[in-house]
Amino acid sequence: MLEALLSAVENLLHFELLGLIFLGVTVGMVGGGLPGISSSITIALLLPVAFSLDPLSSLIVLGAIYMAAEYGGSISAILINTPGTPAAVCTALDGYPMAQQGRAKEALHSAILASSVGGFIGVLILIGFTPPLAEVALKFGSPEMFWLAVAGLAIVCNLTADNFVKGVVSTLFGMLIATVGYDLQTGYPRFSYGIPQIESGIKLVPCVIGFFAVSEMLTSVSSGQHLERTVATMSGSFIKVVRFFFSRPVLVLRSSLIGTFVGILPGAGASIASFVSYSEARRFAKNPESFGKGNPEGIIASESANNSMVGGSLVPLLAFGIPGSASAAVLFGALTLHGLVPGPRLFSEHADVIYGFMVAFIPIVIVMLLVGGIAAPWLAAILRVRTAFIVPSVLLLVLIGTYSFQNSMVDVYIAATVGILGFFMVKAGFPLPPAVLGIILGPMAEEGFRRSLRLGEIEGSVWQMFFGRPICIALILITVAMVVSAFWREWRGRDRLGNSANPD
Repeated sequence: MLEALLSAVENLLHFELLGLIFLGVTVGMVGGGLPGISSSITIALLLPVAFSLDPLSSLIVLGAIYMAAEYGGSISAILINTPGTPAAVCTALDGYPMAQQGRAKEALHSAILASSVGGFIGVLILIGFTPPLAEVALKFGSPEMFWLAVAGLAIVCNLTADNFVKGVVSTLFGMLIATVGYDLQTGYPRFSYGIPQIESGIKLVPCVIGFFAVSEMLTSVSSGQHLERTVATMSGSFIKVVRFFFSRPVLVLRSSLIGTFVGILPGAGASIASFVSYSEARRFAKNPESFGKGNPEGIIASESANNSMVGGSLVPLLAFGIPGSASAAVLFGALTLHGLVPGPRLFSEHADVIYGFMVAFIPIVIVMLLVGGIAAPWLAAILRVRTAFIVPSVLLLVLIGTYSFQNSMVDVYIAATVGILGFFMVKAGFPLPPAVLGIILGPMAEEGFRRSLRLGEIEGSVWQMFFGRPICIALILITVAMVVSAFWREWRGRDRLGNSANPD
């Protein structure tokens, strides 16, 4: 292995490969930053170009796009509250308030630092621990995936501690949206009401764009005083952000490890990694009430997780041929196009290509840090543009991004409808992130539950299937701990408020 790594490092010291890394990082940031054009779509669009290159060069370009696109989603999330990727939803919770406070550069610097360091940690784990980590992921069956989804849904307790009931209602609404479409087990269409265009289901991307981009633009238009808004100051010294970032090593390491582990789980993806990491950061924070109001720790937690997820998602892909995310699934196709079959033999038969691909992520995160750090001042200048110009520009990007997702006007109609619903939800005080969480985790919870139920009936003990497996027990305990800690923190907050109101 050491010899293969040294050979991979030597192969990367070519100007052409470094140029391809820069190209991939730039394309990835743009693709991730455009609403609706996720990392998987950007990779898929570049597949024909990558196929014309040799296997190593092709994988390096696609890997650079993958890593940079996960960061790119934070750019639009911070500047205009429109997550470029679903994983950037949590980034928007604190990034956009910081931008409104004139701290756009600080938010962007925090995002690129967290993305680069998180991505680097994920790559180190990818290189050093691929075989054992892949074995752990394979132990997650249907019951474990069900309880993982339940644990993820319990995150709503931490995201909406101020109004738990409305958070739950919002989550259930998202889960209801996720049930639209064909039942995967019976093939019967549910809640489609005879509309053939939605019988295949309502996809996540149009919903994310609708909830955040469209509803935010409607909110801006409805508040006439914001149409002339400008941001005069955009503070955020990079050195100051670096000091703040490295003064919280536990936060960075914890978030990166969460992202890597979630990335290893097939089908989990960056969105879940980001939500889990953000929730844990808030749970352990000294001032959890500051989250959602412009706390850079929220950005660090979210971005460290969704970029470290990249390395994690490649662990089961390379070792066992099981993609850990949609983008990893596209990379699976790129590997097979070059005659490389993912699995244990890949490391013995094509060690130079695979180790070169993994090691290439180190210069990729370095280039991403440089490009993102240099571009931050120009990106932050977007906030000097009057909202009257921003609204139609964003809505045009929304139209293009949503349509290009599946080349379907139905997705545009869905995004518009969801955006209007999101606008009224915000007006009524219902938070939007829990709804997105319900859309993401609802199908996983349903599929895991129904499969586990059938397996339990076949094996003769449904109870044993759900409550008798070690990993299930651990996830149940984690879920209970999250719910109890959230209620305890809310009770303490109310108690402090009561004591301050009645000092005598």
